[in-house]
Amino acid sequence: MNLQQLEYFKTVAETENFTKASKLLLVTQPALSKSIAKLEGELKVPLFEKSGRNVKLTRFGKLFLVHAERALVEIEKGIKELDEMVSDTTGTVSISSTSRVGAYFMNFIISDFLNDNPNVKFQFNQQSVTEIIEDLKKGKIDIGFYDNHTEPIWDINIESIPIKKQEYILIVPKNHKLAGRGEVSLKELENESFIAFCEGSKDRILSCTDALGYTPKISIQPKGANIGSVIEGLVSAGAGISVVPDSPTINTNTLSKINIKETIKERIIYMSYLKNSYIPPIAKLFRDYILEYVDRNYITSS
Repeated sequence: MNLQQLEYFKTVAETENFTKASKLLLVTQPALSKSIAKLEGELKVPLFEKSGRNVKLTRFGKLFLVHAERALVEIEKGIKELDEMVSDTTGTVSISSTSRVGAYFMNFIISDFLNDNPNVKFQFNQQSVTEIIEDLKKGKIDIGFYDNHTEPIWDINIESIPIKKQEYILIVPKNHKLAGRGEVSLKELENESFIAFCEGSKDRILSCTDALGYTPKISIQPKGANIGSVIEGLVSAGAGISVVPDSPTINTNTLSKINIKETIKERIIYMSYLKNSYIPPIAKLFRDYILEYVDRNYITSS
């Protein structure tokens, strides 16, 4: 059984006439009849029965037509999806990032790319570094993004390229006593309650103790995919203050951004992808866009 036989069967079922079907299919009637007979032989049931000069489906044919049409639709969808995958102007880019990178970086990159490529779609997940690496190896995603203080995650199969440094700032609610300051020393914050920007996982963000030089009072330690917006909401509500990566997404209508006097070791965002593996043209276009972004902006802060 092959795709051509299914198409022939469907057309005969629709026209109920071998002569009409053969003209639509641009095939001789004997060749069409032979193909249908072969299909019936494979299925071991009659699909059509004569009805005057025409034919009509048998009860076996009616049942098989439902599945044949469904199969043809699925095959057509598959062909369309494959066409999109190899297109350099349309299709879906499958990416994943750690939650911090998603909250403070990816939205701008994706938005800028879509401005120039409006027909592209993104499948965007937020995962741990380990999950990102595994999904790259399994071919579930095209590109992964994660951040790290020191060296990139080493894996012989994965290419990791540093694309941006993130510097840290202090955010406080507008009515906070420090709200009008342009710069603050970490030592001034010893009595403050902090909302910790960390997740308690293998890829957790900077150690608050190492960064501050003392063990801070942690009032809340939120977790989850939308950690950035959650922290900003909590700080805005006066639940505490927080040290976070600087980003244009921070709502300065409800929050004050204050530079930190001491140098906090910045985090580096990495782009990762599977080495020596096929990547769809549209995903390659996005990857190249990121690399161009690196050439223009790398090692600067937000």
